[in-house]
Amino acid sequence: MKMTRLCKPAKTLMCTVVLVGLILSGSYTALANPGLTPPVSGKTCYVDFSDFPSGSAVRQDLVAWQAQGWSGGARCLQLVRTGGYLEVVVDLPENVSTARLAIAHRSAYAPGCANSGFAPVTITINGSTLTQYYSPPAGVPGSTGFTTDRWDVTGWLTPGRNRVRITTGTLCSVYEVQRLEISITFAASHLIEDYQMTHNIDDLRPTDSTTGFTPNDQWAVCWTKVASEVIGQQIEWRFYDPSGVLYYQGQRRADRYNWGYIRVRDWRAATLPGQWRVDIYIAGRFQVSVPFTIGAIGYSVNAPRVTGVEFPGAIRADGEKTTGYVSFFDPNGDITSVRFDVVNAARFTPFSFEPNVSGKTSGSFSFRIWSTTKQAVTLKITLYDRQGNKSEPYYFSFRAT
Repeated sequence: MKMTRLCKPAKTLMCTVVLVGLILSGSYTALANPGLTPPVSGKTCYVDFSDFPSGSAVRQDLVAWQAQGWSGGARCLQLVRTGGYLEVVVDLPENVSTARLAIAHRSAYAPGCANSGFAPVTITINGSTLTQYYSPPAGVPGSTGFTTDRWDVTGWLTPGRNRVRITTGTLCSVYEVQRLEISITFAASHLIEDYQMTHNIDDLRPTDSTTGFTPNDQWAVCWTKVASEVIGQQIEWRFYDPSGVLYYQGQRRADRYNWGYIRVRDWRAATLPGQWRVDIYIAGRFQVSVPFTIGAIGYSVNAPRVTGVEFPGAIRADGEKTTGYVSFFDPNGDITSVRFDVVNAARFTPFSFEPNVSGKTSGSFSFRIWSTTKQAVTLKITLYDRQGNKSEPYYFSFRAT
C-alpha cells in the first residue's frame, strides 16, 4: 500500500543547548549509549559526566546546569571545595504524575578519612532540603564504580522551572558525580485518544502495529488519533535517536487522524540502530512518549529491554524484604522470565522467576530482595522471551548495612 498524505520531512533539527556557570570548554559529544532508556510513559532529563575529562558533559532535556568549586575528574565531575555545588534546572509540564531523582556518585578514596573517604552533601529542590549531610560510600583506588541513589521527588517538583542543587559540606575527600537524572512519568493525556507505530498509512489508518523497524524499512510512522477538541491545534512529533539527541521534528494543524514519520532506508536513521522514541506535543505541551527500535546491536530487534530499575541505594542487613521494580519494553509482549545474576557481593544468591507480564509490551513488575550480611551488591538483570530472545544486561547496585 502507498502511504497517503505524508508531508515531506524537513531538515534534521538539533536541540538548542543552554549552559551557564563554569564549564569545560569544547563542543558537545553525544555518547553512543548514555546508559538509560527513557521510561515508556515518560522521559528522562539528565546530565552525564562520564565522558570527562576528554569531552564536555552530555545533557538531555535540561534547561541548564551550572557548577562552582569543581574540576573535571576521571569520568566524573568533582566538587573539590566546601560549599561547592552542582545545580541543574529542568522545566516540567503540568501533567507529571511521578518523578524520581537518581544520582550516580561517590566520595573519592582518601586513606586519611573515616572509612577511607567522607564527603557529605546536601541536596535541595527549589530551595527546600531533600536530604542533608548525605554521604555516599567511598570508592576504591582505580575503581570506576559509582553508587546510584534514588529519591521519589514527586511532591518536591512543580510545573515550570525547578532547581536541583547538590552542595558539599566540610570535605574530607573529593565528592564525585557521574550522572544526575530525573525520570518523569506523565498522567494519561485525554487529548490523545490513541497512537501506535506503524510501517504505513492507508485510508487514514495504520496498516499494522509494530515497535520494531529494520534499516530496510522505508518509514517509521507514528499514527495519532486526537480528541475532537484538539482539531485545528498544532500537533508536533519529536523523534529522538538512541543517544537521546533530537533527530527530527515535524508539525501540522491537527485533524482527527494524524501522523509524523522519519525516513529510514538510505537515510541516516538506518545507521543509528537501537531504541528510539517519539514525543508527541499538542499546542506546545508534552502529551506522551512512544518508544520504538530500528535494528539492534548484537540483539534481536524483538528482544525485550530493561528500561529502568527502582530500588533503594541502601537496605538494612536484617533479613527484612525490600521491594523493587523493573520497568520493561518488549515489542512482542512475550516475556517469560527474568534472571538476577550476581556481579559482585560477599554473600548473595542469584535468582529468577516468571514476572507474569505476558501480553504486555511495556510496564513494570516487582521483585523482593533481602540480606543478612553487610555488603555491597551489584546485580545483573536479564529478560527472556518466548522466542528465545534475551535482553541486554542491566546492572544496578545497592548496599546492605
